[in-house]
Parts: sequence; C-alpha cells; structure tokens
Amino acid sequence: MPENTSSPSFADLAFVHEGLMELLLAHQECVALGELNEARSKLEAFIVSLKDHISKEDTHLIPIFSQRVEEQVGCTAELLLAEHRKLERLMEKALARIVALEKVGSISGRERVAVIEEEHMLKEVLKHHDERERAAFFPNLDRVIQGEERKEILRDIGLLHNATN
Repeated sequence: MPENTSSPSFADLAFVHEGLMELLLAHQECVALGELNEARSKLEAFIVSLKDHISKEDTHLIPIFSQRVEEQVGCTAELLLAEHRKLERLMEKALARIVALEKVGSISGRERVAVIEEEHMLKEVLKHHDERERAAFFPNLDRVIQGEERKEILRDIGLLHNATN
C-alpha cells in the first residue's frame, strides 16, 4: 500500500548531503583564499557532520536495507559501506594535509590549487554516494519501512524532532 505523500521520507536525508557539500565547498573557498585556520575549522565541521551521518546510516539504515531490500544493481549494503569507509579515508587525508600546511603557517598559490585538486576525489565520492542514495537507497527504505516504524527510525537519526510528525 503506498505511503501518504505528506509522510516523512528517508529522501528528506538529501538535505544532509547538501549541507555536507556546502561545508566542503566553504572549506575549499578558505583554502583558495589562503585562510588555513578557517579552512581547517570548516573541514573539521564537515568531518564531524559526515561522521555523524555515516554512523546513523551504518547503525540504523543499512542493516534494514540489507535485510529487507532485494539485491539492487548499483546499490548494495556492501557498496554503501565501502563508500562510507572511502569517504572516511579521504576526509582524514584532507585533514592531515591542512593540519600540516597550518603548521607551516602559509600556503602558496600552487599549494592552494594542489589541495583543492587532492580533495576532488572526496567531492566526487560524496556526489556519487548522494546520487546512489537518492536513486535507490532512500526510495527502497521508504518502500520497506512505513508508518510508525519509519517515524521512530527518523526520530532516532534526528530527522524528526516532534512526536506528532
């Protein structure tokens, strides 16, 4: 039976991805301007937010997806988890690079370009992960988790704050 369109949806998590991309772009803007302290601060905010999002998906959503959704071409629990691990490695590498530059105290124009180019893979993996989740992960979760169970899970991951939603 189709879910009421006014019902909360796992697709609402897309706003989290948009916020993550904005944090990463704000970090890169600071790199481009040579503002290393601010670049590190914005990158750390991105990392905290991304780790929180990944933890919620790994703990609450991917296990359900794995158990209840038939194997999907291009969107499996294993693939989602592998992308999460890759994102974690890439963000830690980016942070190490910024911290090292911050210790030097300055960044040349070429180094600014190099940092942004090095972070290109992080942006690409994040973008492709977002597309995968929008196309298959969120719609399938919406299909297999409905009603009160959906609301409870969305509250557990912080998407619903109000018991009347």
